[in-house]
Amino acid sequence: MDELDKLKNAWKKDENAYPQFSEKDIYAMLHKKSSSIVKWILIISIIEFAFWLLLSLVLKEPGTKNINLHDLEYVTVPMTVVNYGIILYFMYVFYMRYKKISATDSVKELMQNILKTRKAVSLYIYVMIAYAVISTIIIVLVMFNTNTAMIDLLHKLDANGQKMTFYLFMIFFCVASLSILALLIWLFYKLVYGLLVKRLYKNYEELKKIDL
Repeated sequence: MDELDKLKNAWKKDENAYPQFSEKDIYAMLHKKSSSIVKWILIISIIEFAFWLLLSLVLKEPGTKNINLHDLEYVTVPMTVVNYGIILYFMYVFYMRYKKISATDSVKELMQNILKTRKAVSLYIYVMIAYAVISTIIIVLVMFNTNTAMIDLLHKLDANGQKMTFYLFMIFFCVASLSILALLIWLFYKLVYGLLVKRLYKNYEELKKIDL
């Protein structure tokens, strides 16, 4: 139970025993809470960027070369840059949303900024899911066309008349794998960002009760 809920329960128990708070006081409380929530969204996005950057540096260490995707750096490097670009862009968006909410001095503007922040977080989640799915498809397609072992296998399957069956199996496997991947990423981001967005939207609902 947060501070605002405690105040409400206190009012209901004994209105005369507690000081009456004006709409201005409630707004100030919601403003502070909303600003804090958006700041945490920004902090988490920075941590996420640092995590991916650290991971990419670790994978470049000499002892981890066996993990590399068959020397596909000409594909993986641009995709990594795109990944960083997406996160940096949304870090900037979250920072601007934090600044605007912190500087807001009216209920209507605060409500609008909360909704914009909520939409930005939702867009970020779906963009990251789309990026993960598309990048995986690209890597699989490139491997099919450049990996020597895969090319030799396709030639053998073609000679045995099993190439089409293999393709159908791979399509089914890829669709199932990508669906599971997208679901796991969605659950992860919903867990990390969803709780904060839910609290932010709760503030929005409380602001609607204030006389504009």
